[in-house]
Amino acid sequence: MKYLIKIEINDVEFQIHTEASNEREARENVWEIIRTKTTMKSIETIASPKSEGNSLGKKLAEGIRSALML
Repeated sequence: MKYLIKIEINDVEFQIHTEASNEREARENVWEIIRTKTTMKSIETIASPKSEGNSLGKKLAEGIRSALML
């Protein structure tokens, strides 16, 4: 029997056509297709924005500096 299985990832719908003897086998086929056909394109590091004056080291240095100026 032929099955059409629809999945959605981040609001993008995918349709997978498969042949199986029952619904459970069709689901297993879909997971196998996902495992074998999905590839990693790239991994990129995204720099987090640094906030000025919020680090503990900077606060400590500013505290020591202001105490020495007194």
